Amino acid sequence: MKVKSETVEIPNNGKITTEYVENELTKLNITPLRWAIISVSDTIITVSVANLKELEG
Repeated sequence: MKVKSETVEIPNNGKITTEYVENELTKLNITPLRWAIISVSDTIITVSVANLKELEG
């Protein structure tokens, strides 16, 4: 496995919880090693995530 750092945007549902963020990351096919919210607007949450990926090839 390798770790890839990514920044992703998920919808802001108005009730930000750990479970909500992790469920949204899963919907994006992201297996988070760690994540952090870096920005919040009325509609979007920007998350920095360390994504575990299978080695290709």
